[in-house]
Amino acid sequence: MNSRYSGLVALLLLPACGFDDDPAGTTGKADLAFTTYGEEFVEDGIPADEIEDGWAAKFDKFLVVLGDVRVADDKGNEGARLSALTLFDMTKPGPHAVGTAAGIGAKHWNRVGFRIPAATADTTLGSTATQADLDLMKQAGYAVYVTGSATRGSDTKTFAWGFTESTTYSECTADIDGKEEEGVVLANGAKVTAELTIHGDHFFYDDLSAETAVLRFDAIASADTNQDGAVTLEELAAVKLFDIPAGSYQTGAANIDDLRGFISALVSTLGHFRGEGHCTPTVE
Repeated sequence: MNSRYSGLVALLLLPACGFDDDPAGTTGKADLAFTTYGEEFVEDGIPADEIEDGWAAKFDKFLVVLGDVRVADDKGNEGARLSALTLFDMTKPGPHAVGTAAGIGAKHWNRVGFRIPAATADTTLGSTATQADLDLMKQAGYAVYVTGSATRGSDTKTFAWGFTESTTYSECTADIDGKEEEGVVLANGAKVTAELTIHGDHFFYDDLSAETAVLRFDAIASADTNQDGAVTLEELAAVKLFDIPAGSYQTGAANIDDLRGFISALVSTLGHFRGEGHCTPTVE
């Protein structure tokens, strides 16, 4: 799918020559474009049959600062770096263009990564977000900011949550034609698009590490102790995980004891590669 949006990006191309493992030879070149996409759960909402306790959730805004895309090999040779950091609203129909590394070496670049960092004065405005969005992100130093609501029957809870933690995603891999591929493989003359995918449903996972994690909202809804209909981060911080019914909200090795900390940890799992592919996240 061609992007209907373009992002502002500063592109630094580094020489891709002299690689002794370049099957195409040092003259082989290819174009590698990067896009980002929030998938249907971010754009259209999460239906009730996807959430274990029957809530349906939707996002009104899903702001993400994304960029500093690095294309390298396992010897540390860097083929390209898209250094700009751009603000996207992932609720807008995507995918959205991040940038293109044109004419880089045709070879296996098996170390691909990107960042979702806190907004700074250098963060640029993508065409999917507004100037007010950018001002908010810069003033608060947010990396991710989401607003939305969840509904079950006649009950509706809203949320507006901002997170300042920066995350670097490295060693990205994906299933390509049934085979696990590290980074990207570029044939001579190829034009390849790699998607930096954002999984918004992860906000509602009940486990930080298990593949059996499911989506839940009951504990989040119950955090609204003043019953004003809005669940704040401060209210989430007051919910101790040991007070939530057993069998959910498992932290693994993470030292987290409240629901705010748990959801903040889930933010570092939002970034994926080429759909369902995984990267190694490092919270800065």
